[in-house]
Amino acid sequence: MLKVFLVEDESIVRESLRDNIPWNEYGYEFVGEAGDGEMALPLIRKTQPDLLITDIRMPFMDGLSLTHIVKKELPQIRVIVISGFDDFEYARRALTEGVDQYIMKPITRNTMWQALTMIRDKIEDEKKQQGYLEQYRLERREFEQMQRREFMEKVFSGTMPVEHIYEEAGKLGIAVDAACYNLILFSLRDADDSSDACDSAQNELMLYFMRSPAYFPMEWNLSSYCILVRGSEEAVREFAEQGMRKIEEVCRKAGDRLIWYAAKGEPVLRFSALQECFEKANHAFACRYWKPEEHVLTDETAGKILPENDRSTIRSVDASQVDPEVVIRFLKDGDPTGIPDFVSNYLDSLGDVLNSRIFRGYLVLNVRFSVLRWLQDAGIAQEKAQESLDADSQNFYLEAGEVAGYLKNLLARAMELAGNASASKNRSLAEAAKDYLDAHYAEESLSLNSVAQTLGVSAGYLSAAFSKEQGETFVEYLTGRRMALARELLAQGMHTAEAAARTGYRDPHYFSFVFRKTQGMSTREFRQRAQSAQEAQ
Repeated sequence: MLKVFLVEDESIVRESLRDNIPWNEYGYEFVGEAGDGEMALPLIRKTQPDLLITDIRMPFMDGLSLTHIVKKELPQIRVIVISGFDDFEYARRALTEGVDQYIMKPITRNTMWQALTMIRDKIEDEKKQQGYLEQYRLERREFEQMQRREFMEKVFSGTMPVEHIYEEAGKLGIAVDAACYNLILFSLRDADDSSDACDSAQNELMLYFMRSPAYFPMEWNLSSYCILVRGSEEAVREFAEQGMRKIEEVCRKAGDRLIWYAAKGEPVLRFSALQECFEKANHAFACRYWKPEEHVLTDETAGKILPENDRSTIRSVDASQVDPEVVIRFLKDGDPTGIPDFVSNYLDSLGDVLNSRIFRGYLVLNVRFSVLRWLQDAGIAQEKAQESLDADSQNFYLEAGEVAGYLKNLLARAMELAGNASASKNRSLAEAAKDYLDAHYAEESLSLNSVAQTLGVSAGYLSAAFSKEQGETFVEYLTGRRMALARELLAQGMHTAEAAARTGYRDPHYFSFVFRKTQGMSTREFRQRAQSAQEAQ
């Protein structure tokens, strides 16, 4: 119910309105009353009403002065002014102050019912419009995230010319006029399928980073996030530290229900220099494969991986450093851009023992078997995996200087093979989803969750696969199909409510909202233009 507050200096009138108007029946809750504006103001601040009904002439503070103050503090509040004076100047001032209704005394029940009904309908319509706008923003946000991620990937890889960087950033609404920049990388994953700690932490952290203009948060992949920090040099250092502390604070609350890691880069003075910043942050971030017990990853963490004593003999090697699970963890959670850092850290952790020919052979075979195991777990036949990995060479006895290049090529080839298999699977999934959408897009119950359930995959996986293969989000494609049908129906003269129902929209108001947003005109304007064009032919 909407809350209403009454201000009237004549007690008889005030009590009559309070007791004789069926507030609840009209959709209102009577939350308070006062005899003048001065007494009313603190009570209005406390009760936060949706509607203020006030007399215009009162001692101490009149109704228009009260309205002026309240409108500044509560811009969304609606106001009905009641007056015993038919004065043009009062009416003019009331309009200037944003009064919604001006009612003359004596007030009949029917007059008040009409005013209250009009105000209620207006407030509810505005709330609906706000809800529609929020829903539309959420639908657009998924597509914008994909575009921004693709743009930042090009910036971090150094493949985009500087002049194009600033042009594309402007199109995507990314401010690049700061004096300094830094990056925070973090990943979140539930420790087991029964936990919801990841969703809770993600929501809290993304809300925190979205509140401040110093942060620009982006989803990086299914479990990782990238935060662009921007501002003056001093502010960037401070906000980067604050961001890391916030991640640690939120994630530690989840205890062992959440697997998480975070790292940050070093500040750079140009947006185009973020490639260097990303490389440093990603280098520290890669340490999570060796130090899963470490959550806040820094250059010092990388230093812990390096040998602390003479490792010139095989006997001195720490077995945990050549554990196959280290390689498999990287293949599962990493990506091709992280291969150089992974291999570098991996070999640095072994030290001088690579000078041993026997150990080099053991290491190469160990990593190769780990890769084959991972590919088989990914559903790739052993023969195909071996053929792909052995395409360049089957010589496993390498010189010390050749090991890094071999491992980089091996991991890159494995990820490419798995990526091709995954891409083929994603293409098939995206095509199946597209075919299903084409057949059912006009059904009201259709949603990302319902299609995912039909295809036997998670909604998140389907969303990511569909966006990557189709170049637009699930919601964008669905909306496009529905709007194409809507244009056909409206051009035939069909009424808006019927067109909404025929295109899968239960609420004709939301249908009209989406149509205006996507087509640049109302349904009525489109129908009239279509009819005029037909008559002119």
